Amino acid sequence: MKFYSCRDCGGTMEWDGASDCLRCRNCGTSVSVQKAAPSGCHRYAALPEFRRLRDLDEKSVRCPGCGAEAKTDMRTVSLVCPYCGAGIVLDRRQLSFARPDGTARIRIRGDRVRQLVKEWCARHPLAPDLTSKYLEVKFISPQYIPFWVFSARVTAKYSGRGGRNRTVRERNAQGQTVSRTAVDWHPIDGTVSAELESSGVPGDRDIDGSFSDFLYSSTPQDSFRAWQPEYFAGSWSCLPTVQAGDAEAAAHDGMIPEIKRRTVTELSRKWSHIDFRTFSVSFSDTAWRLVQIPAYFVICRYHGGIYVEAVNGVTGEIRGTCPASFLRVTVSYAIAAAVMLSVFLFADYGSCGGRGCLTESGSILTDALIAAVIAAGVWVLIYIALRMRVLGTDDLKKSPWLRGIMEKTG
Repeated sequence: MKFYSCRDCGGTMEWDGASDCLRCRNCGTSVSVQKAAPSGCHRYAALPEFRRLRDLDEKSVRCPGCGAEAKTDMRTVSLVCPYCGAGIVLDRRQLSFARPDGTARIRIRGDRVRQLVKEWCARHPLAPDLTSKYLEVKFISPQYIPFWVFSARVTAKYSGRGGRNRTVRERNAQGQTVSRTAVDWHPIDGTVSAELESSGVPGDRDIDGSFSDFLYSSTPQDSFRAWQPEYFAGSWSCLPTVQAGDAEAAAHDGMIPEIKRRTVTELSRKWSHIDFRTFSVSFSDTAWRLVQIPAYFVICRYHGGIYVEAVNGVTGEIRGTCPASFLRVTVSYAIAAAVMLSVFLFADYGSCGGRGCLTESGSILTDALIAAVIAAGVWVLIYIALRMRVLGTDDLKKSPWLRGIMEKTG
């Protein structure tokens, strides 16, 4: 276990990605850290088998900062003391089970997260006022998410038929000459091979899929460096719960559509139509690596609803559900509905020609009532759609990952 404290004031040291050093929270003293080499991968090596750990296995860790005992599960590698906020890194546990091959260092400091979320919300015109007493915004210390990344030579063998369009001219029953398109089919078979790399397969089976896809796709590949325990100081991180073999199968499933797309693209240069009878895929020269990507998870409470956003700790990009002010939505919709109703009534009145303003559907008042009922029905649908964006207690019960985020934010 490692605990990083300041030599000047004894305060907690945490990783500061902006300056690539450890910085004290209290006095600002910085300590340089030896730069790590770029991350590598394991070529043609056997996949590791980690001992499966149950999330319910608990172990007490004594904080070197305040002496309090913090309970944690066996998957936790680094944590923030809930009493004094000190960062604790269980480096031996990390090295014993799953040492990362690459770590994306945090570039966004915690004091910037709230401002980034405010700017992101400000770009949504229907978001509530961030100074509203009904809006509560909390975020946890950065949390590292593990990802398995695989590359392999993918070989596809196919057989079937390819067709070319041909114009045929013939006479119809009336004796007129007409044209139609016919397809001349020919047997095809062959092999296509390519080096492919999978998208990151999340090592945490509980994380929301939209968040994991966003974090991996928005992280530059050149930001990964060899793992060092200092990178985890002041953050949360866990061992992967997805075994490497399961992740490899998921990665292969993701590579198959890509090699099929490339095969179709290549054949389309010659054939207008392609019909596969067989399409078999094999994998060789597999390489793998385990990487960690930092993120801040922000919890917004607004009028009893819960909203979750993920902030990439490297780039500051945000993905999630922005709270919506029902008052702003209602006012905006009312204005739009009133404008549309006015245009409709004006057009309807103009068609009367001044003769009592009667239309085929009745009086203008009747038309206005019908339009109002339709507008009210549309508003109900909008309300339902907005409520479906809100997380409730049932969602938290179903997702252990969301429960953990809520507990860490208090």
